[in-house]
Amino acid sequence: MQTSLTIFMALLLAHLLGDFPLQSKWISRHKGTSLRAMVLHGVAHYLLSWACLILFTQVRWLSVSTQGIILGFTVIHLLTDKLKYWSTTQEISLVQRSPFVFGSRKTLMPDDWKTFLLDQSLHVIFLAAAASILNPGHLGELMEGLQPSPIAKQHILEVAMVYIAVVFGGGYLIRYLTKGLAKDAPSNSPAQLENAGLYIGWLERLLVVTAIAVQTPALVGLILTGKSIARFPEFKEPRFVEYFLIGTLLSISIAVLGGIVLHQLLYGTISLK
Repeated sequence: MQTSLTIFMALLLAHLLGDFPLQSKWISRHKGTSLRAMVLHGVAHYLLSWACLILFTQVRWLSVSTQGIILGFTVIHLLTDKLKYWSTTQEISLVQRSPFVFGSRKTLMPDDWKTFLLDQSLHVIFLAAAASILNPGHLGELMEGLQPSPIAKQHILEVAMVYIAVVFGGGYLIRYLTKGLAKDAPSNSPAQLENAGLYIGWLERLLVVTAIAVQTPALVGLILTGKSIARFPEFKEPRFVEYFLIGTLLSISIAVLGGIVLHQLLYGTISLK
């Protein structure tokens, strides 16, 4: 494995450990407002970075320049976290202060999954920059190591094609096939989440395709059982039961077919062991 890629992966492991399993709830909630929480978060990332670099790479940890690079990266990480906190809290503050906040004037980031992905993407970019600086003159090695092989590209294309067709395209097909039944089906109650059925269908087909592709068809039964248990109280309504069974069996059938196709594309065989 290329040296630059190894450094990048070691730093990424440290980042994942520091931002998720080893970050306490108190630090997560207060690192944007408490200096103590921010310092503890920074120290954790600094120590984890060096622990992973020493364990998995040959970076000279006694070098002043490398210490400065990791320290600088840690500071940038904290500044990114601070910027995220400031942007999200200011956005909430604007909404609370004024009942009329026009969409075109809301320039600050909301605290949602898009902000989370943007924050993590920035961290990864800075990680890649730190890895290239720690191994000067070898940025090409990092890019080459991250570049998938032609076979991997083909598999990525096949997986993306099948998953999107089954998870999302399958949802449209089921909607058209059950269109005549939908008018007689019971509507969602206020206690139910909006679009919950849509999201459940996506997750259901994603899991079933994966189960078939990795040759664990027994998981399909567990998925169907879990879904049935969750909707058991509603089975007292005959029309709901029929609508539920038709929609679920259609979804499972499409996903199983997609899993078989994906298995054939990836391994050249069809197997349901």
